[in-house]
Amino acid sequence: MHEFSIIQNLIPQIEEFLLKGNYKKVNKILLEVGVMSGVIQDALEFAYDICSKGSAIEGAALSIRMVPVSASCEKCFIKFEVHDYSFVCPQCNGADLKFLSGSELTIKEIEVEEA
Repeated sequence: MHEFSIIQNLIPQIEEFLLKGNYKKVNKILLEVGVMSGVIQDALEFAYDICSKGSAIEGAALSIRMVPVSASCEKCFIKFEVHDYSFVCPQCNGADLKFLSGSELTIKEIEVEEA
């Protein structure tokens, strides 16, 4: 499960954020995870529960927002959401797509307490 390595890499980033901002404690973390990122939400939550123990994020609530796959067609230029892994433009049936979202893994928000 690469979800453990994701959380293990997230912890030092948040610890650095706390240190730089002179914050006391993390209350909540919001992650945005693309549907096509290969991350399994339940596995990420499980890894968080285990890896957060004894760290700066222990006790902080984890919220995960799954981001759908969206694309724009390079032929007719419409933007659309991809459903059921159908990577074809719904308007012109073109397959030359530019992906706009769906593969991200981002710390979107960190709610903290001031020191």
